[in-house]
Amino acid sequence: MDAALSRVPVALLCSDPRLHAVLGKFRYLMAAERQDHNAELQADAVVIGGGLAGQAAAIHLARGGLRVVCLEPRESFPQIIGESLDWSAPQLFAQLGLTMEELVASGAATFKRHITVISSDGSREEFLPGAWLAERPWNVEVRTLHLDRQQVHERLKQSAQAHGVRTLHERVIGFEICNRRILSVATAEGRSIRAPWFIDASGAAASLLGREFKLSSVAYGPRKVALWAHFPTQDWVEGTTLYMLSPESEYMDWIWEIPIQPGVSSVGYVAPGSKVKAQRANGLTNEDVLAGQIQRFSRLGTLVKENTPQRVAATSFLCRTYQGVCGPNWIIIGEAASQSDPITGNGVTAALRHAAESASLVCKYRERKTIPALARVAYNIRVMSVGRYFNSLIEKMFYETHLRARLGLFGIARAYTVPAWLANLAYSRVRPKRLLGSVLFCSSLVALRATVWMASRLSRFFSPRSGNSPQPRDERREQHRALQTPR
Repeated sequence: MDAALSRVPVALLCSDPRLHAVLGKFRYLMAAERQDHNAELQADAVVIGGGLAGQAAAIHLARGGLRVVCLEPRESFPQIIGESLDWSAPQLFAQLGLTMEELVASGAATFKRHITVISSDGSREEFLPGAWLAERPWNVEVRTLHLDRQQVHERLKQSAQAHGVRTLHERVIGFEICNRRILSVATAEGRSIRAPWFIDASGAAASLLGREFKLSSVAYGPRKVALWAHFPTQDWVEGTTLYMLSPESEYMDWIWEIPIQPGVSSVGYVAPGSKVKAQRANGLTNEDVLAGQIQRFSRLGTLVKENTPQRVAATSFLCRTYQGVCGPNWIIIGEAASQSDPITGNGVTAALRHAAESASLVCKYRERKTIPALARVAYNIRVMSVGRYFNSLIEKMFYETHLRARLGLFGIARAYTVPAWLANLAYSRVRPKRLLGSVLFCSSLVALRATVWMASRLSRFFSPRSGNSPQPRDERREQHRALQTPR
């Protein structure tokens, strides 16, 4: 109400003294009612969002000597997607003080030594980095982790508090902006927070600054839905298992099985939103949909028969990447900047990289109070290129039908794993930061993406004509509507 009144024209107030007096008294009463909140708060940096990317950025900033305020409306994160890490993530967690050995010893993680892919007919193949990579001169860590995200979130939350980060459980409702610089942020509780620096880690669903600045984005594939639950199990291995449900002629839907801690596995189902919607239209609940899909595999069916999950979590997502995610004094990170498909395992790595790089930019240009144009361009190029690289490859190679039909499920898995894994390894070793290094590295990603796109087009051209489409028409229409939604 007060925000609406603030938009009354000044000329009208000046021309009608009675209205001016009434509004003045109203604002006084509103201010008196929430005087605890209305006092303006000062900080060196404001982080919007208290998830993985937000907590990581807040910790890095606080270590750099900044007074950090983190705004997160939720007080708890019951079940978080993104439990299977790629081989670059543990190093990024170690920078936050969470080593692999410590996480495993505390029960917050299990080792991930391989990925097993199982087709709809039950055949399987295992994928793992070669042992030679652990030897000199490569010295690559060939182990990674599965995480209990809730436990890791609590560990990061405690670390942020220990570093002096002030967390407020308040929802952001607006910004004060001048010449694309953010001056302050307003919360639903009536608080105004001023700071020279702002980081948006509000997540894919909100992406507050992406919407505020009406940034354009690029999306791959239709909107998808993930349903998942945690099951107790004693029969688990140190590896992620992916169960592929669709035949080669259909758009892919799949199941994951991830042992997030000893004796507990996360099992989830991912499919196009239209497919889940059709099952819900037949009267099925989310629990029914998840149980019906995982029972197609005998091992998973046993889990459902022996244990009924207390809660089935659900989320919908569109794999998209924003353009222009760095401004004069603001940076967008994590899923607010680029939403990765969960099958890539790159979401956690991207969030932690964005957090570290954004904090480094803020600390480097703290006294200058403005990120130089070239540094902004370099960050934008890295976020955009890496996000599009992983989403494009997984969409063209796994989800769509043409390359998968040509190479087979296991052939396409091998073809995807090598460039995806090497891209993350190269990024970790090269660590491009300046514009030239970013352009050179990202140019190689563009070349690989173009190669896959060309291979997909050729496969489509030479494949027999059929009624099957790699992306059904209603799903393409749904993606178009999502991209055209006003921001």
